[in-house]
Amino acid sequence: MGLYGSAPQGAPFTNATSGVFIPEVWSTDVIRYRDANFAAKELVSMINFAGNKGDTIYMPFISRLAVESKTPGNPVTYQALSEKRWSMVVRRYKDVAFAIDKLLEIQANVNLRAEYTREAGYALARDLDNAVLAERATINGFNSGSNVVTSSVPLSFSDILSAYEILLQNNINTNELVLLMSPLQWTSLISDPLLSNKDFTKGGSIESGQPLSPLGISMKMSTNIGLNSTTGYTNGENGLASPTPGMSTAPYFPTQNPELRSGSSVTASALTAGYHTAILAHKDWCKMAIQKTPSVDYEWSVDYQEHHVVLTQIYDVKVFRPDHAVIINTDETGAV
Repeated sequence: MGLYGSAPQGAPFTNATSGVFIPEVWSTDVIRYRDANFAAKELVSMINFAGNKGDTIYMPFISRLAVESKTPGNPVTYQALSEKRWSMVVRRYKDVAFAIDKLLEIQANVNLRAEYTREAGYALARDLDNAVLAERATINGFNSGSNVVTSSVPLSFSDILSAYEILLQNNINTNELVLLMSPLQWTSLISDPLLSNKDFTKGGSIESGQPLSPLGISMKMSTNIGLNSTTGYTNGENGLASPTPGMSTAPYFPTQNPELRSGSSVTASALTAGYHTAILAHKDWCKMAIQKTPSVDYEWSVDYQEHHVVLTQIYDVKVFRPDHAVIINTDETGAV
């Protein structure tokens, strides 16, 4: 009974009529699936930018100071340096959207929303991976290709050693190096005698199925690295064939030229077709800022009788120290 003895009128809001569907649960699932598939996350350093206002990040360079000779009776010489800065604009706004008809949901024998949530998480992870892999083109354009190793045969320990030597000459801390490679390069290393023969190593890559870590390098594999090709990338099941990340006119190509201490900048140079391009790098070679982590917006459409789901993320990526990375081009299939 109501306040004056009358029965309540109308009906309450429900999930079906108001369109609220606990998006936090889906968001957690998406982040979990994304993180599980984001191989390149171990290759870059992250900038804590989530939730911040603005669209530009600035980081000053700290120049190296000189050592002066002190002459008795004379004052010291103070050094005044004109410092430069590195900046990154965060502007990549990506989405994955799908709709599920109510009749299909009722009659399907699987939880379609859960299945497509997982696929959406994978799609967002692939997007992040490809954005990082595209930056290999920046390294290709750095200093006339000085940080590039190219081999006409499959990847071997000698190629890794050549890349390692370049980083040593650049005075890079080699304690935190990561080598990210394609599946074919991965299997090439497994069959390299220097990495599988117990005369050279303590373990055995043949029985473990993983290349042993030479020189203390962390070895990682990404299925998003394949043959550099003008038709090797597709955006989803129905996407058109496009160039792979880092190739000329590719959907994923560097959008910002990194500044150098000298005041100049680096212009990306497209990867060469026919090669598989691995990258050996210290995390400081590239920065990633995620302003908006993957989140889910949901609505129930009364008119269409459909569940509408949209997932979005805002981020950007840019090379920070190009001398901290070396790309390794190898011919894994005899395509060159």
